[in-house]
Amino acid sequence: MYQTSTKESVSIMSIKFSKALLMSGNDFQLTKSITLHHPTVKEVLSINNSSNPDYFYWIYIQNILADPYSNMVMLDDMGKNYLEISPFEMFVIQWDECFKNYKENCETYDAYGINPMDNITNALRFFIKEEHHFTKGIYEDGTVCFYDMNDNSCQINQVIFEYIHDWVKAMNNIDYSNRINPADENARRVLIEDMRDEIKKSKKRKMKNDDDSDYFGNIMSAISFCGNGSITPFNINDCKIYWLNESMSISGKKSHADHILDGIYHGTISSKDINKKELDWTK
Repeated sequence: MYQTSTKESVSIMSIKFSKALLMSGNDFQLTKSITLHHPTVKEVLSINNSSNPDYFYWIYIQNILADPYSNMVMLDDMGKNYLEISPFEMFVIQWDECFKNYKENCETYDAYGINPMDNITNALRFFIKEEHHFTKGIYEDGTVCFYDMNDNSCQINQVIFEYIHDWVKAMNNIDYSNRINPADENARRVLIEDMRDEIKKSKKRKMKNDDDSDYFGNIMSAISFCGNGSITPFNINDCKIYWLNESMSISGKKSHADHILDGIYHGTISSKDINKKELDWTK
């Protein structure tokens, strides 16, 4: 395993990706060797030359977000408390599990020309502009990093990973604000068992094919045919991912504000009973 005491650092130690930057559709240079890429719809639809490319796109997102909350059952089975695991630690666990899976079944995987590591490494490549081939390494202090096999100075440590994580989260308008925060250990155990039951139900729904797995396509259709006309089937391929998600979000906010104003105008809603923030659909 590669070992180094030199850590690559970012130029800014505290980052918040502004709405203006995301709306620009521009890539963002994070380090000298890593530029965060803002993909277009066309790039998403070109993943793996697949008939279901958005499926792989969501796998990429899940791998980068490495969400301990979503993986609380798996972590519990491993004897780990998801509340004590960071996204970077979850990413390392995912990496190790895929690597272990390949090592234990390498002959089968090689026979079919596939590798369980591909979804993770491809996810990094998709959201990073430069061509890198990352593998796992460790610093002299024992902390984990990922480095480019062709350029050891190009590294992803926990700090850099958090910026990549936040970039993907912001670009896809992913919001965790409605999640349950258990008040104590008993509540945490109940939440995990509830999640375990939900996973079982989800598997049954998938077996019956009654789950909605075309979320990305539904957004494309809704924005193209029911939006304000700026995004259409004729230009949607060139649309940046944040534009697609923000268009859907802001259309819903504007519609909600319009209905409130209509209710006030017709006297069915009192202006004293509404939250004025609901009328500001630009935020």
